[in-house]
Amino acid sequence: MRYLIPSIAVLASACSYTPVADLRVSGDKAQLYQRDLTECQQLVDQSLGFMQYDHNGLRLNECLRGRGHSIIGG
Repeated sequence: MRYLIPSIAVLASACSYTPVADLRVSGDKAQLYQRDLTECQQLVDQSLGFMQYDHNGLRLNECLRGRGHSIIGG
């Protein structure tokens, strides 16, 4: 019971990661950022197993970079 609250806090914070993209550097792809972000989030969710999460958004950042977006701090 003592670990229940911290575990919930960790899981909730893992779900709320939003990458910071420099859309000026992304060029023409800036128009597609929201679509790419949604698709990459879905792909990362599919690739993770039960009780796993994308630590610090590394997989999400990699997906967005692969689509030509410039991600800051990731």
